[in-house]
Amino acid sequence: MHTLAKRIHNLTPRDVRLTFEDDSTVVLEMRSAEFFQEAFQAEGAGPEGITYRLVTDGEDDPLVAGRETDDGWATAGTVVDAEPAD
Repeated sequence: MHTLAKRIHNLTPRDVRLTFEDDSTVVLEMRSAEFFQEAFQAEGAGPEGITYRLVTDGEDDPLVAGRETDDGWATAGTVVDAEPAD
């Protein structure tokens, strides 16, 4: 099981602060977090209600985030840390 995905799953439904590879962060109000065997999917709302989706296919794959835009979905980045948003 992917370590960061498991952490997010355990924190949900509390707010989660994600850190991306470029050191940027976002706080998400988590809506859902589910495992499907090794695969993981989660969804939360960021600033201004923007929807973020998190996915990974397993332990060896990165945890990536997408951000909803007016034109569909855009890559937000690869998640390198997840912690409770106090």
